[in-house]
Amino acid sequence: MLSLGYGAGVVLALRETRRRDWSVDLMSDYLICVFIAGLLGARILFVLGELPYFLAFPEELLSISNGLSGFGAAIGFGLVTAWVLRHHDWDYRQLGDILAAPLALGMAIASVGTSRVGRPTHLIWGVVSDGQGFQPLGAYQAIGFYLTFVVVWGLRWKARFPGQMALVAIFCIGLTQFIVGFFAEEYLLFNSGQLLGILAMSLVVLILKETDIAQAKGYMEHYRALGPSKAPWYRRISWIWGLLLLLCIYYLRALTS
Repeated sequence: MLSLGYGAGVVLALRETRRRDWSVDLMSDYLICVFIAGLLGARILFVLGELPYFLAFPEELLSISNGLSGFGAAIGFGLVTAWVLRHHDWDYRQLGDILAAPLALGMAIASVGTSRVGRPTHLIWGVVSDGQGFQPLGAYQAIGFYLTFVVVWGLRWKARFPGQMALVAIFCIGLTQFIVGFFAEEYLLFNSGQLLGILAMSLVVLILKETDIAQAKGYMEHYRALGPSKAPWYRRISWIWGLLLLLCIYYLRALTS
């Protein structure tokens, strides 16, 4: 599911790259490097956090199926992005807008592949293991991230300044992490996912508060020039089928595992 999520994100990102007249070849190279750096960072940080276990079982060092670190992936992504922005004439705000919707969609698909569950529950949509139901954290994350994708993708016609789509995506992803954290195992105050969510939302609020943002003349005019959608209502909500498909995959995996 991680590979499928990344593949879907790449297709979407390259589509936006063409529409903005950016270099598709350069973007492809960037996305490949980001994936490798993110995967290495996620695995290395996870291994360091569980070092005693991997010292005892070194044969599992290269098996990414037993764990990845989201923070490590963010570090790898950030390092490659910083290098690319420094060496190429890219506007970091527009790059953020290009990657916002693909990132949310990729995270939604990848969430379907997680086996992580939360607190015990008797709800009918809980994941059953050894006769006990648990909160389906992967399903909750998939819903939140997919709705983030829908919202951000719809902003293509309404974005008023570079970076708006990226800020909305970061805030919604942080909000999803914060809400899903309440269904995880109990902690003294907040768990690490919630703290990262609070940090992401606070960062967006701080940027909006401290930055003098004005509408950029002509930004995304090539979308607004198309006018409002003339598709019938049932086609405008076709994204619901994608969400239902993700949930079906999640529960089919839960039933067969």
